[in-house]
Amino acid sequence: MEYNALKADGCMHGLSFQHRPPRKPQEHAASCAAHRRRWRVVLAAIGVVVLGNAAVVWAEDNHAGGSAVVLEAVTVTAKRLEDYVKNHPQQVETLSREEIGEGNLRNLEEALNTMAGVEISHSAGLGARISIRGSGKAGGVLVLLNGRPLNTSQYGGVDLAGIPIETVQSISVFKPPVPVWLGPGAANGAIHIVTYDGCGRGTVDDEVPGSLKLSAGSYGLAEGTLSGGAPLAGGNAMLTAGGIHRDGKRTNSDMDRGTVSLHWDHSTAEALQFNLNGRYYLLEQGTPGPTDNPTPDARQRYAKGSFDLEMKGFAGESGDFSLKAYTDDVDSRDTAQSGSVSDLEELKLGLKGDTTWSDEGGICTLRLGGLVERNDVAHTLSGDHHRVLGGAHAHWERDFGSVTAAVGARGDHSTDFGFNPGGSCGLGFQLTEKGLVKANAGYTVTLPTFGQLYQPSHGSIDQVRGNPDLDEEQCVSYDLGFDYSFRKGRFLKAALFRDETRNAIVYERGPDRIYRPVNVDRAWRQGMEVAGAFGLDNGLGIEVSYILQDSRNEKAGVELPYTPRHKVRAGFTYTVEGWDTRLEGIVRYVAEQYSSAQALDTQRVKAYATADLKVLQPFTMKKLACEWYLNVENLFDRDYEVHYGYPDDGFRVVSGVNLNF
Repeated sequence: MEYNALKADGCMHGLSFQHRPPRKPQEHAASCAAHRRRWRVVLAAIGVVVLGNAAVVWAEDNHAGGSAVVLEAVTVTAKRLEDYVKNHPQQVETLSREEIGEGNLRNLEEALNTMAGVEISHSAGLGARISIRGSGKAGGVLVLLNGRPLNTSQYGGVDLAGIPIETVQSISVFKPPVPVWLGPGAANGAIHIVTYDGCGRGTVDDEVPGSLKLSAGSYGLAEGTLSGGAPLAGGNAMLTAGGIHRDGKRTNSDMDRGTVSLHWDHSTAEALQFNLNGRYYLLEQGTPGPTDNPTPDARQRYAKGSFDLEMKGFAGESGDFSLKAYTDDVDSRDTAQSGSVSDLEELKLGLKGDTTWSDEGGICTLRLGGLVERNDVAHTLSGDHHRVLGGAHAHWERDFGSVTAAVGARGDHSTDFGFNPGGSCGLGFQLTEKGLVKANAGYTVTLPTFGQLYQPSHGSIDQVRGNPDLDEEQCVSYDLGFDYSFRKGRFLKAALFRDETRNAIVYERGPDRIYRPVNVDRAWRQGMEVAGAFGLDNGLGIEVSYILQDSRNEKAGVELPYTPRHKVRAGFTYTVEGWDTRLEGIVRYVAEQYSSAQALDTQRVKAYATADLKVLQPFTMKKLACEWYLNVENLFDRDYEVHYGYPDDGFRVVSGVNLNF
């Protein structure tokens, strides 16, 4: 394979960018200033809308004598998801607020790692590598927050650390094929996160949940989070703030991170609910690089501000609707090992609408919706890039008694890749009162990210390059599964699955130790997933999941990267009677895998097994419900890698206390 070479300095090998030449510093500064001005205008416009709505709401409430109107039925997002999971063919895993609290799950990554068939691991750059049902692709998983997409056009992935776990009400994981109403770009699954919504619980809370969490651990780890709220303007407000510092084990693996999250909701006399969410996330860290190409002096600063406004209510007598406006602003600076600096600024603006109509008996349901989104990226090295995406979907469901059918179609158009269709269909057969057979098929298109096309800017300037000649991925997926529920929390699930992808994007690593994305004409992955949760009379709970799979890059005749043949996860929970002490343990096994498309033995990730242990002890302090916990990760200090060249930190301990009020 030939690589375009641009020698910027002695330490940056084979830089390959788009055909547009890099901008001069003056031009980049002007572009960044214009970018910031657009962001301020956007914030001002949204602020006017929000303040206007708040003023109208305040006037309505005070005109009515100050009594707040309580809506018992404005629970569109959470209720629709709950009904869909229970009654429809797709393979879905869920995690509730109660389960998050019981397991003292400290962040979204830890919470997702407890779900069957889901694995979250730290990537070499920003964010996390998300694997659903054994897939090893970087990207391809759609992440939604209250229905709006979080994935960026620059990276494709999501940094889950920007969403405080204290605000999360539920998590739903959709395994492929994914229904079209969730959105485009979900070839490898979708994750839907629903956050705190006081009005959605049917009351205006006099006591908004609050907590203080403090912890410390190995390698200089120190973490703290404070959350709380109060009734405000006839609704609920909630504020969460937290920070974390870690020295890290490897040289230049230190990290400082802070988050602030604000929520406000209100219901009006016209049966409308308004939800307002704002988030700010700041990260400063070292980027050590892989062990065979270390970068002990490379650094990164990443800041992201987000703002969401949602209005939802009823449409006629049998429908409901939601309308979301959202924006993200990213400002990132990367310092390469050579000392050269690159800046990235990204602005995303989006509008998404959904409506659901059902007949009187709830037998037939029609979902209609659309999305318009604009992404602007300004990068020091690769110039300015823009993408406008617009799409619409229709999804129909019908309950025939023991059989449930679903079919959907969507169409999306982007300014750089034109029109792309999508579709999904499924059948559910109720064999017994507790047993259900599910069959699904789907087609989806995933667009290359700007980082894949031009140049990443997420702490990997010394490790990865772009490829402006990439084509979009086209994926057809199928599954056939059986679910049997013994009772709540006790189940047995099994599924066969297959994915076939045209123009699959994989990464090849050259002799210069730089990864570059390329298209593969045809690739496939198929396998079996089995999961079960059981309980014994002595209070011991056991949960096991196993994935057996095979994959092929037809171009090279080898396995796909980061797609191990075997994945096993086994966990237990036990509560000591009389003490309420909760013990949890997890054992994981992952077979060997390759890190690049060439499947070279020199870049093989060895098989590994690891174990984690957790102890939780509840207690009270001055009438406050408190909990002490101890987490032990990599209990037996195994030497292994999840991502090639990035060894695990080994045995480590985290201990802390939670105070709930």
